[in-house]
Amino acid sequence: MLKEEGGELFDARSASLGHTLQGGIPSPMDRAQAVRLSLKCMAFMERHHQAIQAQHSKVKIAGPETAAVITIQGSGIKWVPAQEMVQHSDMKNRRGKQAWWEGYQELVEALVGLPQLSGL
Repeated sequence: MLKEEGGELFDARSASLGHTLQGGIPSPMDRAQAVRLSLKCMAFMERHHQAIQAQHSKVKIAGPETAAVITIQGSGIKWVPAQEMVQHSDMKNRRGKQAWWEGYQELVEALVGLPQLSGL
């Protein structure tokens, strides 16, 4: 629908996000959160669409802030510009360059018994 409605203005593609299905069947909480996130995404798209439509020139220009990724950080939702996201992402391995838990690696190794295993 987006591709058809966008015509020459923009391109839209579908993506099969198989890695999101690895967590099993979504819980009711997962589904509720997905609805909330999708509503926020639609509001984001509508807001930027209205700003672009308000431009008086024949050629409409979308700024870099219109390409963003919705993230959950702590207990809040934050929009991260796509350019910033790419800087902090290991695109080959599809993960962040820094994990929040890196500072706890020694604790994790102790909990799994790594010191005892390395002595074998």
